[in-house]
Formats: sequence, structure tokens, C-alpha cells
Amino acid sequence: MAPTREMSLETKERIVKLLEEGNPSRMVAKDVGCSQSAVSKIWTKYKQHGMVVKAKRTGRPRKTSKRQDKQLKEVGVNVCDRTVRNRLKEMGFQYRKAKRKPALTPKHKRTRLQWAKERQSWTVDDWMKVVFSDESRICIGQGDDAGTFVWCRSSEIYEEACLKKTTKFPQSLMIWGCMSGKGTGEMTVVNSSINAQVYIDILDSFLIPSIEQMFGDDEIIFQDDNASCHRAKTVKAFLEERHIQSMSWPANSPDLNPIENLWWRLKKMVHKKGPTSKADLATAIKESWHQIDAEYCLSLIKSMPHRLKAVIKAKVLRGEKT
Repeated sequence: MAPTREMSLETKERIVKLLEEGNPSRMVAKDVGCSQSAVSKIWTKYKQHGMVVKAKRTGRPRKTSKRQDKQLKEVGVNVCDRTVRNRLKEMGFQYRKAKRKPALTPKHKRTRLQWAKERQSWTVDDWMKVVFSDESRICIGQGDDAGTFVWCRSSEIYEEACLKKTTKFPQSLMIWGCMSGKGTGEMTVVNSSINAQVYIDILDSFLIPSIEQMFGDDEIIFQDDNASCHRAKTVKAFLEERHIQSMSWPANSPDLNPIENLWWRLKKMVHKKGPTSKADLATAIKESWHQIDAEYCLSLIKSMPHRLKAVIKAKVLRGEKT
């Protein structure tokens, strides 16, 4: 049976009502599911106060009033850290890991806004014609950025099974890949630094076959970021010679490129395979790349209109002119 301190105000009011109607305390206790002594205590307090007494609040007494909650910083209330955290939770705040985002200058923000506005009328069908590309570095052991949690006693924190092994200089590979709403294109491991000529060789050997495989003779728009090797005159000439339209891209805007989400998934998949050498890593990358399904790529392309709306909305919320 529930103790009196856990009883709701409605239950207490029902007990009083049943007793006033002449019902014996044993029947009332059975009806509400509590002990006879609890019924007697509630009835005694009712006769003493002439009303149903609300149970005292359990736990530590509240240190701040509602007014002080709103002015916690200004009024200088002497409260502990726990009280501040409790008030923040009541106001809807949560303690979260800060999201990583490139630092944007005012110029970057203006460029992003202009770029988003120019394409805000694009439909998913329009974005389906875009081939997104990028380079990324994958390290052995990468893919678990959120941290590893284990259950253990304080005396077991350095046990083998409770540790996450780290490497000071982990082995890694640089890769280039591309994708569209039709799925993943070609991907390759890049074993040297990328300059303009190396980039042209990558485009010729891997971008062109990807376009032919996914789009045939249909026209497409090619996206890459503003890395210096991407914007070299020789690269521009190569794309023009192949009749490939290149998309302008705002600086410092990986959040607008859906392939960044694909890299995140790829790294998770590679991490699960547990490669221990560069050869293992290369094999795991290739296997994982081919396991990424077209539906996932399509879902990323479908997110493009929402990404642009978010850029425009952010400016509106800051009160900036759009």
C-alpha cells in the first residue's frame, strides 16, 4: 500500500468524502488502496485544519522564488551549482556537447546567404542533377568521436576491458569520392599531396566514369569546394573541355555539402571493421564505400532545400536583412 506521503491530493479528498458519507475507515482504506492508519491520519488533519492538507514537498527546499529564477544573475542569489542547473532544466535548457562549425566572417555569411537565396527555388529534382565531391582523411580508430562508455567499478577503470586504446600518430589515408541522389560514384585512395595536376587526374579517372555511370549523356552540375587546387586555371579548363558545368560554392560551408554526412557514415562503418594497418584500412574503406546504399544518398539530396532554408532563416532570426 502506498504511504501517505506519496498520496495525491485527489486521493486524500476522496478519503475525506467517503468518511463524511459514513463509510467505515476499513472500507475506505480498501477502496483507495492504503492502510487504515493512513486514512485515520488524513481524517485527523482534516478535522484539525478544516481542509485537506497538502503533503509537504519532499527533497531539498527551493532556494529561489519564481521572480528570482528570472533574475538569477542580476539579484545575486546565493545558490549552489545544482540549483542553477535545476533552474536551467526547468527553462528547457539541456547540457549538450557543442556542435562543431567553421568560423564564419561577415563576408562568409553574406556569401552563404546569397548562394542560398539564388537556389531557394530549386526542387529535389534540380538537386538530383548535382554531383557532390570532396576529399576526406580517415584514420585507424576514427569514427568514435562521441566517446566510449563502459560500466565498471572505480577500482576497474584501468582494466583492459574498460579502456579505449588511442594512438599518438594514427595511420591514415586520404580519399576522394563523389555522390549524387542516384548513389555513390567512384572513390579512390590518394597517396600523394593534391595539386592541380593530381586533381585533374582524379577527375579524369574517377569523376568522368561516375558521371557516365549515373547520368549517361544527361547534363549535370559538378560541385567541389574552394581548395586552391580545385580552382586552378588548368582545372577550370579541363572541366570546360569536358563540357561539365561547375557550381559556385560559398567558403567554409561543409554543412551545406551532403557528402559530409556520407563521410561520417563511412568512417563509422570503417571503424566497426577494426582495421589495424594501412592495408586493412584501405580494404575496409573500399568495402564500406560499396555498402552505402542509394536510398541513403537520396535522403541526403532531399535535405538540400532544408539546408538552404536554415541558412536564410538564421539571418532572419538575427534580424539581418535578407
